[in-house]
Amino acid sequence: MESHPSLTIPNPQNPETLKNPDEINLLEYIYALVRHKKLIAGLTLLGLVLGFIAALIKGPTWVAEAMIAPKERESQKATSLADLGALGGIVASQLNFDQGSVSLNMMDMILDSRDFGAKLIEKYSLLPVIYRYQWPKAYKKYWDQSRNTWKPKFVQPEPLAMGGFIQTKYLKKTKDTRKNVIILSIRSKDSAFTSILAAKYMEYLSEYIKTKVQTEAMENVAYLDSQLVRIADPLLRTKILGLLANEIEKEMVVSREAFKVTDPLYRHKNFKEKKLFPFVFGFGLFFLSCLCFIFIQAMASSEKTDEDRRLIEKIKHEVFLGRKR
Repeated sequence: MESHPSLTIPNPQNPETLKNPDEINLLEYIYALVRHKKLIAGLTLLGLVLGFIAALIKGPTWVAEAMIAPKERESQKATSLADLGALGGIVASQLNFDQGSVSLNMMDMILDSRDFGAKLIEKYSLLPVIYRYQWPKAYKKYWDQSRNTWKPKFVQPEPLAMGGFIQTKYLKKTKDTRKNVIILSIRSKDSAFTSILAAKYMEYLSEYIKTKVQTEAMENVAYLDSQLVRIADPLLRTKILGLLANEIEKEMVVSREAFKVTDPLYRHKNFKEKKLFPFVFGFGLFFLSCLCFIFIQAMASSEKTDEDRRLIEKIKHEVFLGRKR
């Protein structure tokens, strides 16, 4: 009588018919997850609830945004340094030469500067305001409200460190080279502080650019004037006069406004970041619960050696002994 292959009984003495302990049966782990599906679903729901509660505790973020663009000059410069030949290299080494009044990259570099942030804090005396909203305990301890000044025990922080702090903590900017604009935004949990800091940023950025561009333009004009006295060639004099006109125009362009505000400051609440909390918490507990049940199944189904059993006993002993301690 022939035996059907599917009804063949494994022979313990035949190693080929025994299960290989190194093989992984995925169905075992899938079954373990399905068997505990209610507990996994409950933990996932708990994560969603905890994430929602965390989002409420965290509260909204107040955002003040503005869109700014470089101020374009109405006319193009007729003379370039290349037109001056060998003299152009000498002039270029002495001038802070810029084709326009201010560029998008220049505005971006200024906003990234710690020095700009430090001077902003110093000019508008923002240090008490920053401490009041960022470190309220230190503010109450060291700020003398009756005299409106810091107490003698207060140690002033490093200006550049504070400048870098507000750049990374509150400022967020997006440079769009295609549209030639920068979206500048100030973010904090306090609406009043957000409005104050955003307004001061816009105001001081305009003043900073005006001062920088006008100072460089006046220095360039003074140097070109000195060169004009030494040059006898009428063609070179004409080209130097073109550069002079360019620097004077550059100074005049920023005298009224340093940049264009294409979209003025607008303050609003932002819950977008907080909406991720329930998803992160829920997915985190779902992943951890699945991992835990897979680990338990792997430990229960795997064949253990005497050494494995001794190690498991030692682990249990240390865990329970640690709890008692």
